[in-house]
Amino acid sequence: MIEDQFVTFQRFNDKAAALALGDMLKQHHIEYLLEDVSANFDVTFANNEIDKDFRIKLKPSNFDNANQLLQEIAAQDLNSVDSSHYLFNFTDDELKEVFEKQDEWSALDFQLAQKLLNDRGVRIDLNEINSIRAQRIVELSKPEKSPILLVVIGYILVFLGGLLGILIGWYLRNQQKTLPNGEQIHIYSNKDRIHGERMMILGVIALLIYILVKFLSMR
Repeated sequence: MIEDQFVTFQRFNDKAAALALGDMLKQHHIEYLLEDVSANFDVTFANNEIDKDFRIKLKPSNFDNANQLLQEIAAQDLNSVDSSHYLFNFTDDELKEVFEKQDEWSALDFQLAQKLLNDRGVRIDLNEINSIRAQRIVELSKPEKSPILLVVIGYILVFLGGLLGILIGWYLRNQQKTLPNGEQIHIYSNKDRIHGERMMILGVIALLIYILVKFLSMR
């Protein structure tokens, strides 16, 4: 991955929330991009906010700084958290899971989980937090379970016409995800990516054969 490439840091379905984060990053001299990847046309004409997709993108080298900034701001907001907040009903094990899967929770949730555990006498030191984060990166870096059904369908479509098989092959070969530290990795294993590459090659061949046959039949 190119270090200067901007990758998704957070996603919002509310543009105002995305702009608020952008302003905060700008104030702390963290370079960012705001990208609107919402559907260009809403067939329901309902202007559904769920379909909105605004993405704050950062350079991977700035992920740690941005996360640290969010944690500092969340720590300042702890005293204003109402006791009706759902985390107050979490067990110790559930609060520990917030730690283990920090990327799935907000910065405020993470800070509040730490405070609640401390209040209950459950201490988690900095070394343990860093160890948990490192293990989480290892877990998230593992390839997704092999999509056997998708592979089978892809090969079938390759020989039925080519184009859809090529698209499935491209997806298996190139689909990526962004880790909490900003690193981008391929979702599927090398074995599945090889299947995707083969689908793309066979699909192009099948498509060319189809076009050639169609052309010859018109003569």
